[in-house]
Amino acid sequence: MMNSLSKFALLGMIVCLAPPLPAQDPVFKSDVKLVEIYATVFDHGGHAVDGLRQEQFEIRDNGAPQPIQVFESSETPLTCALLLDTTGSMADVMPTLRNAAREFIGQLREKDRIGVYAFSDHIDELAEISDDKVAARRALARLHAGGRTALFDAISQLALNLERLPGKKVIVVLTDGGDNASILNAQSAANRARKTGVPVFAVAQGDALSDSNAAHLLHELAQATGGHMYRAAHAKDIDNVFDAIAGDLQSGYLLAFHPPTEERATAWHELQVLVSNTPKPLTVRARTGYSEQ
Repeated sequence: MMNSLSKFALLGMIVCLAPPLPAQDPVFKSDVKLVEIYATVFDHGGHAVDGLRQEQFEIRDNGAPQPIQVFESSETPLTCALLLDTTGSMADVMPTLRNAAREFIGQLREKDRIGVYAFSDHIDELAEISDDKVAARRALARLHAGGRTALFDAISQLALNLERLPGKKVIVVLTDGGDNASILNAQSAANRARKTGVPVFAVAQGDALSDSNAAHLLHELAQATGGHMYRAAHAKDIDNVFDAIAGDLQSGYLLAFHPPTEERATAWHELQVLVSNTPKPLTVRARTGYSEQ
């Protein structure tokens, strides 16, 4: 039986989280909260680059280099939470969505974990997070369209729920429309999600592409957290977009550092992630900053 989560939880997103790190790892035993950065590295052709080493990365906080305390390579397993928009407007594309999501789950690696969720004006957990891909695919049969869209509340609550989990974690959001049922406004939701730093991969489909406010929020949220926004102009495009996301997620790196104590009062810290000692220049996609407040 599916469990109904908080009304102000998740949204049509897919989340990918990594399994807990070993207890002896200093990052999670520290009394000082680390700043986590999920980064994807691309070559000049836009292809993700795997196999980079910790010493090739540099983190700058407000321009100052910071020692990297935690590093997880692109080979580290993920945990994936797949959160799908099941509002009434999704009825016509539901069969296509089920098939695309099924293929997406099938592309995850053996040790990757996934949970499946549906959202409208509330959240339903269809399959709890585990490495059981068969159960996750079966859960997709329980997707049914209906209800309004609490997009902003879902983004905010999901990001807060995921923030406390260790390892690589990702939210992928699929929605076909703007918000019409949230308590939070778009800016509040975006600020909360950006503060947590959980990467958001957003898929805008249907009316979400013509709603400039919704599209802008999804783009800004994805960019700020180190994710990416994809456009599915037609239902048939969802499958290709999910293929692209699956490849993107498996090429991510996790870096973490202790925030500089002398700058704790700074409301917003600008972040840069650089890669060096490579044959050709590379581009890094990562969160753009964090807040201590």
